[in-house]
Amino acid sequence: MKRTKKENKIKKELKKIYADIAEERPHYCTGCGRSDVPLSHSHIIPVSRRKDLQLVKDNITYHCLSMGGQSNRRGCHEMWETSSERSMLLDYHKNMEYILETDPEYYFLITE
Repeated sequence: MKRTKKENKIKKELKKIYADIAEERPHYCTGCGRSDVPLSHSHIIPVSRRKDLQLVKDNITYHCLSMGGQSNRRGCHEMWETSSERSMLLDYHKNMEYILETDPEYYFLITE
């Protein structure tokens, strides 16, 4: 599938933001504190809800990925996206404060 010029520009900008985050922040999962697992850039408020926040550093955190195989460990990235489990994450309250401040409607939608 071919990308538009706008999509390519966004992808390029996002790559730069991810590089900046890698330089500025410690490399550990903010959801569980682990640094020995694969990490991903996780949008606190999903891009599907707020495309305007896609390139906002404050809306991006490190969350670990699910591990298959024998460990069969669920990653914090997946848990954050599953509303019933997100409250178990170490960064839950900090992320919820950000959501309340940035998108109150979404906050009340996910807390009701």
